[in-house]
Amino acid sequence: MKKAVQFFQSMTFGLILLGLIVLCSVIGSVIVQNGEPMTYVRYYPDFYQIIFALQLDHIFTSWYFILLAGLLCLNLVFCSVIRIRRISRQKPAVYEAAFSAVPEGNADGAQLEKIREKLEAMHCRKEERNGISVYSKNDFGWYGSFLTHLGLLLTIVLFGIAMYLPKVSDQICYPGNSLILDDGTQIKVDSFRIEDETGRLDYTSRINIILPDGRESGLKEVSVNHPVSMGRYKIYQQTYGTVGKVRAERNGAADELYLESKDFLSADGKNGIWFDELYPGFITDEAGRSTLIESTSGHYENPVYVFTLMLDGSADMMMAFPGDVIEVNDLTFTFLDPVEYPGLRIKRTPAMVNPLLLGAVLIMTLGLYLSMYTQPVIVAVSDSGYAVRGPKPEGIQYEINQVLNADQKEKGV
Repeated sequence: MKKAVQFFQSMTFGLILLGLIVLCSVIGSVIVQNGEPMTYVRYYPDFYQIIFALQLDHIFTSWYFILLAGLLCLNLVFCSVIRIRRISRQKPAVYEAAFSAVPEGNADGAQLEKIREKLEAMHCRKEERNGISVYSKNDFGWYGSFLTHLGLLLTIVLFGIAMYLPKVSDQICYPGNSLILDDGTQIKVDSFRIEDETGRLDYTSRINIILPDGRESGLKEVSVNHPVSMGRYKIYQQTYGTVGKVRAERNGAADELYLESKDFLSADGKNGIWFDELYPGFITDEAGRSTLIESTSGHYENPVYVFTLMLDGSADMMMAFPGDVIEVNDLTFTFLDPVEYPGLRIKRTPAMVNPLLLGAVLIMTLGLYLSMYTQPVIVAVSDSGYAVRGPKPEGIQYEINQVLNADQKEKGV
């Protein structure tokens, strides 16, 4: 039992957990997250069932990812507690070892004085204890490991808050239009494409985020697994759709309108067109009969408008293609090419999370710097000799050796 507890508290266990979390993060970056089920059937036809079974479509909210993150946090808590306890014990122990140490080399009074001068020139902190001069350097280095673990712990906790607590909404927006959010933030959709120049599906929106204070992101591309962040917002490419469009003209005035199911376009409330549905295309069999295609992925190759013509009390079901013109009394309707539009997922993070997350990263960075570049060391110098103690005393020992070697050269030894 004791060995199990020690392993749970060990750095080895922490590294294993960290490696598994990194592996999950890589998978989450490769596989589209939080998409519609048909997205995985279309993108991963050979193993979409495995994706659903292992929750790889929402890996960052899966039970095992949350368990791994929780275990890592507990491991870091124990590591931090253990390390701060070790610091409280180790530092006095090193001082005591320095006081009671025997001389580590042959050094006469003149050499010891030069060692003192060298240590003072290196800006070591000096204390006098029982006739012994104690020089310490890089005292903050004692806390490097503790700060590293603390910063990593805070980073994971705050990252979890940023991931699981933001306000999330899914919105659609037609190209050329804007979404106005509750706090006045605008998201302008400049354009949207389903395919790139090579014909490969890439589902990419070009958006501009304008914050209430006037700051703008500029035109940024949002695609699957490549969100755009600005202020407290992170925008994801979530889904897409296709909507019909028609140009209505009357008495020389014209207006272009998006068509949604059951829209009724009329000048007098009686005569006009009752829009039913936009279909991706049609199939004609050998007998010349046509069947409408109800769903497809990607572009609508041969879009078909289905509507009811309301004219002088009669109602006739009709079909039209882009470019067709229908006249209803003094109204002229021209059916245009359909418009593809994005569905965006908008996440709004609580106000203080991002600054706190930045602070946690800075704490971890400071801890790493202290651990690697500011190793603490203590030198005790008495009238009979000197002693060097610390986790890695080689650096200051090298400086002392340089002083002793230079003195010996001067004496011709």
